[in-house]
Amino acid sequence: MFHRSLKKIITAFLIALLIISQTACTPQTQPQHGESNDSFGEDWLLNTYCTIQVFGIVEDAPIREAFAYAREYENLLSRTVATSDIGKFNASEQGCTVSDETALLLCDCLYAQELTDGKFDVTVGSLTELWNFSADEPRVPDADAIAEALTHVGNWGESSVEATKCSSKGTGSGYELSKTDPLLKLDLGAAAKGFIADRTAAFLRGKGAERAIVNFGGNIVFIGSKEDGSAWNCGIEDPAEGGSDALIQDRGIVGVVACRPETEDGIVSVVTSGTYERCFEEDGVLYHHVLDPATGYPVETDLLSATVIGEDSAWCDILSTSCLLLGSEKGLALVETQEGYEAVFILSDGSILTSSGADFTAN
Repeated sequence: MFHRSLKKIITAFLIALLIISQTACTPQTQPQHGESNDSFGEDWLLNTYCTIQVFGIVEDAPIREAFAYAREYENLLSRTVATSDIGKFNASEQGCTVSDETALLLCDCLYAQELTDGKFDVTVGSLTELWNFSADEPRVPDADAIAEALTHVGNWGESSVEATKCSSKGTGSGYELSKTDPLLKLDLGAAAKGFIADRTAAFLRGKGAERAIVNFGGNIVFIGSKEDGSAWNCGIEDPAEGGSDALIQDRGIVGVVACRPETEDGIVSVVTSGTYERCFEEDGVLYHHVLDPATGYPVETDLLSATVIGEDSAWCDILSTSCLLLGSEKGLALVETQEGYEAVFILSDGSILTSSGADFTAN
């Protein structure tokens, strides 16, 4: 896809109904090899369990290479990798040089921030670092610490972060990413996984894969069309049976969304963001990881999960998180403005809301 700002990122909570022999599918079992010319691989990256299944390529080498390729992007975009573009930017006083890819993803994030009136904001790095939902025993931060972190969040409109193309005669290729606040920190977690899934899918296409499934912890990319011409199917996880403590095989689904690429050799992605996976309870209150940049606390939303279907996994990633932040009414209105994108929402009362073109079948 495009980068919308130029041309026009929880772990996700979706179980793909990965295809066995191109026709059967199941959400509970690990994908198996279908015919002898299918290849399957698994790895741990992006802080989640990832799989790639390619139909029609005998060798496993392209899959191993694809995982290595994805890890290069993780090392470029992760805020927890000190040598990444984001790690170096966050540690800097005034900014640093970043790659074209990092700058382009930031441009999409900036565009999303404008679309959501500031609800989607990747300058929340100081807040996410403070809350630290990845800790063994996360705790609610001190209110004064949250208030202090908020002073370094949400300054895109004040040009606190600016990307300028480097001169070919000077610093070379890439962008100079600058900030006016030394303590401003970026967190691309709401976009990076989808971005990396897109790039990995393109890598596999370049290696000759005509039909494949990339599953990066629930960020799903389907490459090409199924052999029989029918739609790819994904099961959307039931939040009532999900949660970080539930084994993947024990999680139920609320229904299935059918999706197909707009072109036979294209891709389609399905991404879910939810409030029930990365969370903890303290003093009887449940705290989830989707932080409101206006308050510094988990956002109050009527959505348990938002699933977005479309051609670009990075934009699906951004939209799904944006919908959680906006709530069902504004989130659905946003998706309806995005041509080629559909959504399935699970509300806090258990009801299901879909966009006008979503092909969803409830259980």
